[in-house]
Amino acid sequence: MAQRDHKDTLGYWLHHMSALHRRVFTADTKKFGLTAEQYGLLFQLRDRGGISQKQLAELMHKDQATTGKIVEKLEAKRLIHRLPDPSDRRAFLLYITEEGKEVLRQLIPLAETVEAQAWEGVSTGEVELFKQIMRKIHDNLYRK
Repeated sequence: MAQRDHKDTLGYWLHHMSALHRRVFTADTKKFGLTAEQYGLLFQLRDRGGISQKQLAELMHKDQATTGKIVEKLEAKRLIHRLPDPSDRRAFLLYITEEGKEVLRQLIPLAETVEAQAWEGVSTGEVELFKQIMRKIHDNLYRK
């Protein structure tokens, strides 16, 4: 049996495209002193303010320690803040600040430009097919 080229594997394409997308977008986020990951965290907090670091880590598909480092950096930049969790004195809830919301307002159009660039030349039908396939792959792997 012939050995498959690693570039024919799902893992290669997912990793390669994710890294490429992140690299292109990071050129924009750097202008604001942020990484693409920090942008993603701000975006999650904008939509779900008042969540724990553990919940945020789960949403970001990252471990709590990595998420904690990102949170510390964003807090030092005054883009997010922590408030005590009223239901657990040992825990904190995370919120985006007005400064964080303003950075997002400026970055979202840049993210949309990268998104449009990525989909350039791809038909609406192809986009929908891609999404269907990705949902199936997600569901197949999530069941494991």
